[in-house]
Amino acid sequence: MNGTVLLFGFDSLLHILALEAAVGPLGATVVPVARADYNKTLAVLAGLDAEPGTTQPFAGGSLGGRMVVLCGLEGKLDALLPALAKAGAGPECLKAVLTPSNRNWNAVTLYAELLREHQAMQKK
Repeated sequence: MNGTVLLFGFDSLLHILALEAAVGPLGATVVPVARADYNKTLAVLAGLDAEPGTTQPFAGGSLGGRMVVLCGLEGKLDALLPALAKAGAGPECLKAVLTPSNRNWNAVTLYAELLREHQAMQKK
């Protein structure tokens, strides 16, 4: 596996295809995550862990914005981030790298943490 880009909150097929075209040449696979899967862990969504049969489908609304999670692409960040921005995932889109600390988080938990960090940085 070359790496995965998980997309949350990208509802437009045009945006998804633009992101896929931008990161595909860099060896990344784009995976748009359905809202019903927001309760699954990031590692499961990235295909790194087996899916436990007990996860309930997410029944909530949108996360509040768009989010991108880069999985297995740490060595390509310098090329990936500008490509993502050019394709429509600019500064308003929250971004994270899958880490040992967050791999068992779900989308809602990660989005809340990224939003908290983003707001803290805006205050500085």
